[in-house]
Amino acid sequence: MKADTKELRSNFEKALQLCLKSELSAYPGAKVTRNKVVIAHKESGAVATLHFEYLANTRAYEIIIFVEHPALQAEIERISPPYPSNLANPKLVYCMSTVSEKDGCPLLPVTEQGIENTCQVILRRLQDVHLPILYNLFNVSPALASDVIERPKYYAYPVPLIFIALKTNAIKPDDGTLAKILSEQTLGYTKHQELKESFNKQLLTELG
Repeated sequence: MKADTKELRSNFEKALQLCLKSELSAYPGAKVTRNKVVIAHKESGAVATLHFEYLANTRAYEIIIFVEHPALQAEIERISPPYPSNLANPKLVYCMSTVSEKDGCPLLPVTEQGIENTCQVILRRLQDVHLPILYNLFNVSPALASDVIERPKYYAYPVPLIFIALKTNAIKPDDGTLAKILSEQTLGYTKHQELKESFNKQLLTELG
């Protein structure tokens, strides 16, 4: 059985690498290797790494994504939040695993057709969900604010990042958006809750 699994994994991982190499060639700075995609964004100096990890207990693949963004990191340091990052690694501005996402871990395929289908499922998920999020982060796009509100736990400092996105794009949030930004959910994790709430409220007043 072990040899079977090893061969199945090898066949699938080679096919996935070929598929992603071909389909992601249009993305500048994207480099595809076995079980890994690295995107170096020249304009911002940011680097995103996507790992495809095999989970032996479920015979499935998770995607782990993390982003280093020195320019954004410098902005966060300038803002100087008095509370720690949501993320264990202080160099990262974004980190997520598809284990916590619904249907986020496709099963190891066992047939030729299954390999093709699974490659397409992963490709579509990258193109429709993960890559837009990464490029919003790279470019500090207006949509970065709504991305952070949607999935705050994946970002180092949710509210400061929303503040940077709004300020960079000269957007003044309406009352409804402001309430979402200051909600308990957008804190990411509720440790240091009072400190976060008072600092974040004060920070957002700078948007005018």
